[in-house]
Amino acid sequence: GDGKGLKVEKVKEDFDADKIFYKVEIDASYVGDWKKFLERNLVGEVPVDNGAAPGTYTVIIQFIVDASGNVSDIKPLTNYGHGMEQEAIRVIKKSGKWNPARQNSQLVKAYRKQPITFQVLEQ
Repeated sequence: GDGKGLKVEKVKEDFDADKIFYKVEIDASYVGDWKKFLERNLVGEVPVDNGAAPGTYTVIIQFIVDASGNVSDIKPLTNYGHGMEQEAIRVIKKSGKWNPARQNSQLVKAYRKQPITFQVLEQ
């Protein structure tokens, strides 16, 4: 009745290294300056060269970042065409290792959705 002798044990969940998280406490992030990386590596003329109408297009690319920071399973979630999704995928493949996501203070394998915006100006 007085709580003495009562042992409270924290049960740690079995950690499954193969589980892919959709939601995490801390998202995976690019190592370095993402904006500078895009400025140096993204070919912004791709939609213009492929006949896209003037406008702003934000492509969304989904990929997995594993606990070691490796990128895999890269696929577009948008379909604007004019080579934009392919160019965004090419740049993400070139981006190297990322900082892995964290869940319960553990580095985990998680999905990441990365928007990349193309602007096509009036000629």
